[in-house]
Amino acid sequence: MRQTVKVSLVAALLVTSAASWAAAQERLSDGVLGQVGVVTQNLYIGADIFRIFDAETPEDIPFVVAGILQTAMDTDFPERAEALADQIASTEPHLIGLQEVSLIRVQSPGDFLIGNPQPAEDVLYDYLDILLDALEARGLDYVVAGVVENADIELPFFAGVGGGGQPLFDDVRLTDHDVILARSDVATANVVADNFEINIEFNIGGVDVVLYRGYVYVDATVRGRTYRFANTHLEVASLVSEVQAAQMFELVNVLHYSPYPVILVGDLNSEPTDPFPQPYPLARAAGYWDMWLERSGRPDPGYTCCQAETVDNTLSMLDERIDHILVRRSRALRLRPVRGPVRSEVLGDEERDKTISGLWPSDHGGVYSRMLIPALPF
Repeated sequence: MRQTVKVSLVAALLVTSAASWAAAQERLSDGVLGQVGVVTQNLYIGADIFRIFDAETPEDIPFVVAGILQTAMDTDFPERAEALADQIASTEPHLIGLQEVSLIRVQSPGDFLIGNPQPAEDVLYDYLDILLDALEARGLDYVVAGVVENADIELPFFAGVGGGGQPLFDDVRLTDHDVILARSDVATANVVADNFEINIEFNIGGVDVVLYRGYVYVDATVRGRTYRFANTHLEVASLVSEVQAAQMFELVNVLHYSPYPVILVGDLNSEPTDPFPQPYPLARAAGYWDMWLERSGRPDPGYTCCQAETVDNTLSMLDERIDHILVRRSRALRLRPVRGPVRSEVLGDEERDKTISGLWPSDHGGVYSRMLIPALPF
């Protein structure tokens, strides 16, 4: 009888030890040397800004802009930021690349129609501050590691009718950014942010506007390993496909001489099926590996774009894969840059991810990857 009890106790201890070991491994998995978790997420301005081309005359512009601004307000970024923060809380990545990080400012009354002597400065929405507040409310400690300012466009919008029946015009100013967030336990250095040399320029109501795009990268150290983490948002191919190709060519050349493994994330506006030299195939030709293709698990198309403009569609409309996490091991070798299985998933593409009022977190799904990158020499 005693022997039976003894064996049972040993078995119980072994089971308990195994459970404890598994739990310990789960807790330590975030700290495995060489393992890094990253997210790319387009926040979505909240409206299709290219509706501005619907204005057939300069006189139409304030009314079209008013419609775009109203849609951006209806898609309620403060509410969507709560859902985006939940996504980040579920993965707690070391590094996050954000695109379409908007700063929307207004001026009332506007002065655009008299030459715009004073730019709009009254903040309506600061997407970065709103998201950081939502992260902090969840006990998540992320810091801004790098920012690039892209397009900065101000236009008039129809704000109503005055007491005397005259139309009122205010100004709205959109400043676009791409941002890198780093978890507080990740050290970053060597911040580089720049706009691309080639951008699209167009005329709106007699005013020349440059739609600047750019990139930002930092050298990030996770548990003693350093990576060059880069984030970008390339031009839309449907405008001028040669521009987005030129932007990607510039970026891979900028990153070519990195002394560290490169993790490139962003909204590339390019799919794996695109012809060379569009951004995705160009990056692959430059030695970048697609972490979605390296993922373990069931086959999944990994679609990330795009929900309806109003992001209130009932069923997901994602049917393109244009948001990517790419890794390059070195400029000399084309070896697989990661060791072992890669965990990758699309974020914000399930019914349960919607906001309390039924909005999708963004018109883009985010992408999360956790991978083990081997040590130097690489």
